[in-house]
Amino acid sequence: MSTTSSTRAATPEASRPADARARREIAGRAMERVLAVVLMLAFAIWTLLVVTGRTAHLDTAFARTSPLLPRSAGAQIAEAYAFLTHPALITAAIVGLAMWSFKERMRRLALALLMAAAGMPVHWLISSALDISHPHSHLLDSLSVVGGTYPNAQISAVTIVSSMLLVLTRAHRRPTSDMAAWWLAGIAAIIAACYSQWAMGLAHASDQIGAILWGAAVTNASLALGGIDTILSSWARLGLPTRSVDKRAAVIYNPAKFFDLSLLRRRIEAEVLAAGWRPTQWLETTPEDPGRSMARQALAGGADLVLVAGGDGTVRAVAGELAGTGLPMALIPSGTGNLLARNLSIPLDTDAALRLALSGDPTAIDLVRAAWDDGEETFAVMAGLGLDAQIMADTKDELKRVIRAGAYAVAAVQHASPRPFRATVALDGAAPEEHDMVMALLGNVGTITGGMTIFPRATPADGRVDLLLARPDRAIDWARMGAMILAGRVPSGLTLAQASRVSIRTDEPVPIELDGDIAGTTRTLDIEVIPGALSVIAPPRP
Repeated sequence: MSTTSSTRAATPEASRPADARARREIAGRAMERVLAVVLMLAFAIWTLLVVTGRTAHLDTAFARTSPLLPRSAGAQIAEAYAFLTHPALITAAIVGLAMWSFKERMRRLALALLMAAAGMPVHWLISSALDISHPHSHLLDSLSVVGGTYPNAQISAVTIVSSMLLVLTRAHRRPTSDMAAWWLAGIAAIIAACYSQWAMGLAHASDQIGAILWGAAVTNASLALGGIDTILSSWARLGLPTRSVDKRAAVIYNPAKFFDLSLLRRRIEAEVLAAGWRPTQWLETTPEDPGRSMARQALAGGADLVLVAGGDGTVRAVAGELAGTGLPMALIPSGTGNLLARNLSIPLDTDAALRLALSGDPTAIDLVRAAWDDGEETFAVMAGLGLDAQIMADTKDELKRVIRAGAYAVAAVQHASPRPFRATVALDGAAPEEHDMVMALLGNVGTITGGMTIFPRATPADGRVDLLLARPDRAIDWARMGAMILAGRVPSGLTLAQASRVSIRTDEPVPIELDGDIAGTTRTLDIEVIPGALSVIAPPRP
């Protein structure tokens, strides 16, 4: 099948995630506008309640009966904070940022900032028109007192600038902890302004609530009218190279492997743009298609690099489609095992893996073609018959998310005394030999889940697959075998061999797995190594 016809056939499946993302983005933009309208309505309703005196009981309940003395330390601290966050200074700072944004060609952001700054003169008009008097205070002559008491000018200004900066932090890749710190800092600034005005006796509780509603409404309206998607996109590109290296990456990702997809997008987009690459193509896998049609889309779209962010199953599906094409694949380890990444010494840290992907050199590794009763696929790591596949089948995904590799050990306990089966095994066309076994493992690499090295001589570029046949009779034999393997010795009851072609015939159907994914049951398995079939970005091998 040609690449063109494969892409056409895959288009309906591959387009569904893109359509879903487009719908989510449209819904997100609509929510921004709805939120702006809701906040404006909330401010109008609250203002009506204040003017009609229906918030008097709230103001009485939170009234300060002993304002700070004019020269006390507390009053001086409150006045200093109020001066540093004076509405005039904040408005001037916002206007200055708008001018700088316009100079940096971020015109949408400049427009939004100017609209936010305009919220302060409008606030003064509202405050003057309502003309609600300040509470009695010895500090009414403070420089921070601006206009009438409702809505409080100080708190409105701090809310506007804090909200604007908090929204802009969404554009940059930040760990969740850093994002939380920024949000807490912004909220703390607003709370400090509220406390300062209350402690100085300059604002009722209703004045503060009205100010927060007005500031939030102005911010959301400014961003919605300016176009928040364009604003965040332009802000994210700030400080990035202006010259392109005319390369483009495609990201094939499994959404089930990520708790925070937006964080993954920020990280990848930031690294890709920082390297001067063109905007990334994003391709989402589905339960029905773990990455095959997405890899064909990346090929058809002329990608220079395919980033795979998913588990071993996603890596296997993409690798099979990229085999023989020369298009390099880079790994962003995201699964439970990440076996190919571990065996190639690819960093498990997302940022480090990204930097390697964009600056490293491709290396050719083997793939292995497996044909059995009901199918044919390639794998990059390992295949298994018998007990190994049964353990994979009984490992619960929910448990893997909690204890990761330990979930396989939990499943293995259920099969401490497996029933053996008989099979004939032929290597490289030689005469077949009969074996009694509970498990047959075939490895393109040496290390399996949990960091255990099963095949000490295996390398992914030697043109051979390593074979292990095992028949421990008792549970204690498994412990002894594990200890001997860790010590680099070949225990009794274990057969190790290497070959470029392997043929296995069993006397009964047994389960089969490829790179940790169950492929059903079979009585036949034919293995053939495809030397140097896949180009992978990996650290140089020692």
